[in-house]
Amino acid sequence: MNFERAKSIILIILVGTSIFLTWSIWTYEPEYDPFEQSSEFIKIKSDVQIVSDVIKPVSILFHGNGQHFQTSNPAEINEMEKQFSQWRFRGIKEISVNRLQRKFDDFVHEDGSIEIEFSDDIPISLYKTVLNITDKEVKFSFDRIIIKQKNISGNESAVYFVSYDQRKIYQGMVDSKKLRNFMDSFYRGSYDKHPEYTAETINSKRTLFVPENPVEINRLQYYIDSLDIGDLKSALFINPKYVRQEPVSVGEEYTDGTRLMTVNKENYLISYINPAQKSKLFDSSSDLLQKSIDFINEHAGWENNNYRFAYMSEHEQRVVFRLFVNGYPAFNESGMTEIEQIWGKEEIYSYDRPYFKLDSVLPSVGSAKTLPSGKEVVNQLKSKDNVDFNSVEDISIGYKLDKSLDSKLVTLVTLEPTWYYRVGDKWFIVPFDEDTGGDQSGLE
Repeated sequence: MNFERAKSIILIILVGTSIFLTWSIWTYEPEYDPFEQSSEFIKIKSDVQIVSDVIKPVSILFHGNGQHFQTSNPAEINEMEKQFSQWRFRGIKEISVNRLQRKFDDFVHEDGSIEIEFSDDIPISLYKTVLNITDKEVKFSFDRIIIKQKNISGNESAVYFVSYDQRKIYQGMVDSKKLRNFMDSFYRGSYDKHPEYTAETINSKRTLFVPENPVEINRLQYYIDSLDIGDLKSALFINPKYVRQEPVSVGEEYTDGTRLMTVNKENYLISYINPAQKSKLFDSSSDLLQKSIDFINEHAGWENNNYRFAYMSEHEQRVVFRLFVNGYPAFNESGMTEIEQIWGKEEIYSYDRPYFKLDSVLPSVGSAKTLPSGKEVVNQLKSKDNVDFNSVEDISIGYKLDKSLDSKLVTLVTLEPTWYYRVGDKWFIVPFDEDTGGDQSGLE
């Protein structure tokens, strides 16, 4: 074999090898681990909240000498939380009303006590992350914590957890010195600092407390800022690159063939649903509520930390968080003040929320509005044929949120102080005569 022939053979081999390698690169398909449809969504970490940030008291009641005083001031509530979160609870157990030898309401609203109220029943197994509870196995729910002046004695004294609807009372022991300091800080002098409230009997099982006198509250107006729709899409769809966008009458729809996200640009609302999900009962209400908090932490955030836990239905697998401003709940009939989740078997079934946040308040719009006294509210509710007064479960001042445009076509919202009442999980505007019957639409 001569030299030229050898070169030709080597060249052919090299060309053939090059073609084979090029073909291999072009046709190579790496093996990936199977992609689970129930795996984690893309997470958007934003203003992460913990249990103590989201589950907060809505009001504090002070009972003494036949009088009642209340505050919803966020600063005062935060200071109280700071103190009682440092207490050490032990020996928690259920106690019966019969053993107390008094009526349930008389015990709950007794003279010489502080009543810390929450918006709905809270699982103690979740709230243990806020309180220092030494008992390992405690399973119950409560919607108020009660400290009684007369019960403070010795080295340890009782603090009570009460579920008002279930009419159950649980007792835990706390260092008496800490309780005395707490009562000295908040109970004494409360009459001078807070407005007086009056007790109104709704039915044989419920007493509500409403302001004795008319209440003056400022109207508020805010510019708003929008959340990024692209971020929300990325957060809620497992594979965002396969999501199709289509215009609809209210705004836009996004779908991957299974999941659907609707953007309502008129009311700044997101509605997401995954019909493939079937309902699942969580092991406990604590798991359901914790999962709901974690989901919002990871999928678009809390919008300036203004949302609070408002309602939970373990049967429906439903959790609602509500916008609070200056200690008052906000309502809107279109859902612009609520974050609602309904859970499925493996992931979220539906998720409805606003995609705006309160940006800057307009200083010029601080005109005060005087609301009628609580007694007038009660009389109005009793006088209306379309209101079942015996079914009323709460009466509260709140903000009615309305959207508008300013002269520069910038969106802003107005928060109008308004009286509301609750039946079940739905809130209604109290129908005063000047409101021509009032707005009877339910606000969940």
